[in-house]
Amino acid sequence: MSYLKLATEKILVGDNSPQSVFSVLRNNYSVLLESSKDGRYSYVVYDPFLVVWRKKHVTQSQVLKEFFDIKKKGDGGIVEDGESWFVEEVLKKFEQKMDGPVPFCGGAVGYLSYDYGVELTGVDQQVFDDVQIPDYSFGFYDKVIAFDHETGVMHMLALAESDLKAERKIEEIKNEMTGEGGLIRKGEIGDIESNLSKESYLEKIEKVKEYLKDGETYQVNFSQRFKAKSTLDGFKVYKKMTRDNPTPYACYFKYPDFEIVSCSPELLIKKEGASLESWPIKGTVERKKNKNADDYQARKLLNDKKIDAELSMIVDLVRNDLGIISEIGSVEVKEHKALQYLSHVIHTFSKIGSQVRKGVSVFEILKAMFPGGSITGCPKKRTVEIIDKLEDFKRGVYTGSAGFIGFNGEMEFNILIRTLLLKDNYAFFGAGGGIVVDSDGQSEYEETINKVKVIFESLK
Repeated sequence: MSYLKLATEKILVGDNSPQSVFSVLRNNYSVLLESSKDGRYSYVVYDPFLVVWRKKHVTQSQVLKEFFDIKKKGDGGIVEDGESWFVEEVLKKFEQKMDGPVPFCGGAVGYLSYDYGVELTGVDQQVFDDVQIPDYSFGFYDKVIAFDHETGVMHMLALAESDLKAERKIEEIKNEMTGEGGLIRKGEIGDIESNLSKESYLEKIEKVKEYLKDGETYQVNFSQRFKAKSTLDGFKVYKKMTRDNPTPYACYFKYPDFEIVSCSPELLIKKEGASLESWPIKGTVERKKNKNADDYQARKLLNDKKIDAELSMIVDLVRNDLGIISEIGSVEVKEHKALQYLSHVIHTFSKIGSQVRKGVSVFEILKAMFPGGSITGCPKKRTVEIIDKLEDFKRGVYTGSAGFIGFNGEMEFNILIRTLLLKDNYAFFGAGGGIVVDSDGQSEYEETINKVKVIFESLK
């Protein structure tokens, strides 16, 4: 195990913003994790020393630069899949013993596809994969720029094997931040089409309800997928989307062969010390421009017995998931049926917390919580099997999760909803909703359209 040395330097944010700094440093494997509404921290990471990804049951790695005993040698090797998770094996090589000024001071940043989560539940997925992205991908970062929105301070952070080398990396960050931002291509977007006609969607909802009436499950999150030809620059789309729809768990990933654009409002799991939290969302109504009408929508949402039942079911599922990895008696509902106002919709959500059981690994936490119950349904495993029978394509990043795992043991992951994948000159995105036995197909269809209006508008 290598013990990391941390160097930090802070300045007032001033004219800097997460997006302006990211625009200068944007390159392959650069990531922006942004809290643009009600969140405290945003992070810019770039120039990883190692990337790890998994595709078709094969884990691979690539060394991009030297870091401790990891030597630069171009392509890495194939890592045999085993019971351990290779991302965590790399994390275990290093330990950040000191407390930093922000929760994430270096470590792994990446995403998990929904389909990898399906595998973790023990379901053998049969649905077609036409996008062909990795099951997951993580970069390991020794340089971080963090924004504390509460104090108005920007932190530059660097990790190395000695104090002197860490300080030199701080100077590198400052020099690299003085560059010019890369060109943002204009691009074009073609016609947006769903994989389902409205009629087909309604027929699928009736099939879902047959499973529900037969008692095979209590709730199913069924989705449709949208697709369009696109040469748009993902960062341009992201900037417009976050301007029009600020959210606490937004993110943008620039990878060599695809981009992820997300304006997620939902927290899958956060770990601070021994504390865990999850904030499942269930319940959606459309925003109205008139305040009285908007207030009426909020009251309607809070008084909807169907939505209350849906949220309560998911809260119980999350409590059970947390119970697998938490100290006995520590799981508690901290807040239930709170309102979250976004640009186009209002949600109800709850906050569930616990204390992680001693000795539980990062991978065990993710395996217990992922995929999120709000985007599967409950019981989770049987519902995932039903989704696999009814949906036409693998979901990919949609309803997956993105976030960080620090060398210091802290972690935070969202749920990738309101999320766009740009790959091979196509744009892909999905929208779904929780279906219960008394769901109205027409209302459910309209809810999916309302959820992705912000994406439609960002692609114009």
